[in-house]
Amino acid sequence: MAMIIIAIAIFGIGLTFWYSPAQLINRSSEGLTASCDHVITEVAQLYPSGAEPHYQVNNPDLLQQVMYRETGKIQGVEGGYWHVASEFFGYAFPTYVGSSIKTDVPQSEMALLSALSRQAVDESNTLTSVRQSEDAAVITVACPINTHRGLAAWLMKRTSLLPNTLVWLSFGIFGVLAVLGTMLLVLNRNFEKGWLTEREKLTEQLNDETAPVPTTTVINDVQPFLLLLYQARQKRHNAERAINSLEAKLGQINELSVVGRAALAFAEELRGRIEQLQRDVTAVVTDTSTLQFEKLQRELDAAEYLCQALAQIDVRHKKQGPVAEVHMNRWTRALADFHQQRHANDRQTIAAVCDGDITISTNPLLLRFTLDILILHSLKFGPQEGEIFIRAAKQDDHMILEMVDENPSVKRNVEQNLFRFDDVMPEQYGDGLRLVKDLVSSLKGSIEFQSNGEISRFILKIPMTS
Repeated sequence: MAMIIIAIAIFGIGLTFWYSPAQLINRSSEGLTASCDHVITEVAQLYPSGAEPHYQVNNPDLLQQVMYRETGKIQGVEGGYWHVASEFFGYAFPTYVGSSIKTDVPQSEMALLSALSRQAVDESNTLTSVRQSEDAAVITVACPINTHRGLAAWLMKRTSLLPNTLVWLSFGIFGVLAVLGTMLLVLNRNFEKGWLTEREKLTEQLNDETAPVPTTTVINDVQPFLLLLYQARQKRHNAERAINSLEAKLGQINELSVVGRAALAFAEELRGRIEQLQRDVTAVVTDTSTLQFEKLQRELDAAEYLCQALAQIDVRHKKQGPVAEVHMNRWTRALADFHQQRHANDRQTIAAVCDGDITISTNPLLLRFTLDILILHSLKFGPQEGEIFIRAAKQDDHMILEMVDENPSVKRNVEQNLFRFDDVMPEQYGDGLRLVKDLVSSLKGSIEFQSNGEISRFILKIPMTS
């Protein structure tokens, strides 16, 4: 709106200036001067170039035709010639719109035409005369004709003028409009600047999700949206608290699941010990030698230790039950022999090797059940013939345990979720190994899986002291 007002004001000021008396007189004078120059040019074409100027006008009709054509081009212009010797002759006013026939200029203007023409001839230059009143002006131009001595052409035009009071009133009105438009534009720009500043301030505040949502602003149109955003953010915070509460409960459930799975593994181991005790008791009944009694005592001690460890285990806390030194050379071989005798078929081989004499201080039961799960997993879902190889090595302050089987590979989507899900009854190779990761984490270690398309490798990294 401000730009429209300013545009109207500029247009009005320009229009007023265009039709002001000074500009009208100036434009009319320039037009008459140009027409007089055309008359000089056309008259010069009627005579040979370079000829001596004539003292008398012998062919006034030709000059009259030139004047008639030139004055006919501009509305309201009358013209003629003035010769010093024969004085006035050759009058033309083709655009006259009066009812009578006008053949001569008034006597009051004869003196002006005579004096102006004589002066133009004497000075050999085009001269202009302006007689101005309150509402009109008479503009006269005289120019010497070079083909004749003492001959001049003159043109006259009467122009109506706007009163000066009307001109200045128009300037005042449109000037006030220009000032009002400029003030509106400045106010609008200031408002936009303030609006942008407020918008940037709101943007910074809204981007900071920890800060409260402002509920008031100088931008009235934004006020409802701020209230909606405030309500939405409150709902989101409530939803986040609910989700955090559910995640905490799920974490507790997951921890209990890990404890349960580990307890099942302990129970399975204890069941094997009890079965062995039954066989040893039967052997003692039939053979009362001291050697059989000592063997039975060792089995009983192992079962008692296992029961105590089962009572102490808690994978949810840093203390993971009894910690003991484990000699990995004997330990890995005993582990391989145990699964070879109990779980492997005739075409499956389990072998173990230890690079040097490695002793670590850790929870042997958690480490044992971790490898039990991996070995049983590979025996069940891996190739039904071939070798499972266990290798222990020391690397800085960690022990590296590698379990290699001849399973070629797993599907990409299964490998991505290898340690994510904790299936009680896994369906394929690579499923349900979340418990393994949790047990290794309880030992402050890590586990990763590698496959080159021919063999698969589980790599456990356990601290030497955990």
